[in-house]
Amino acid sequence: MIKWASMLLFGLVGLINFAPIMGVMGVERLSVLYGVDITSPDLALLMRHRAVLFGIIGGYILVSAIRPAHRELASLFGFISMVSYMALYLLTDGTNTAIERVFQIDCGAVVLLIIAFLLNKKLAPVSPT
Repeated sequence: MIKWASMLLFGLVGLINFAPIMGVMGVERLSVLYGVDITSPDLALLMRHRAVLFGIIGGYILVSAIRPAHRELASLFGFISMVSYMALYLLTDGTNTAIERVFQIDCGAVVLLIIAFLLNKKLAPVSPT
């Protein structure tokens, strides 16, 4: 039961982190995701690259759902990514509702990731050396 719960949670967190890869498709998709007007080609490039990076992180977390040996590193990457966004959000004034929604989703995903990580630790306790 713990094995399946851990796998399911890593899969869910992976999907949450992978979802922004849709931004690679272009400015229109990014505008929908984040509720911002992207008028500069420079900003569009940076935001599309950001989408690729989320695809990498989310993809790796998804891989870890199937390959438990990758869960610790995937957890670290996901945790750093989401918590850094959350910290930056809290330090920023005047965000829109789409950005606030990303913050709320990340808060929930961090909780799920911590639970998944702890369940995984329960599956594979540290052996004494």
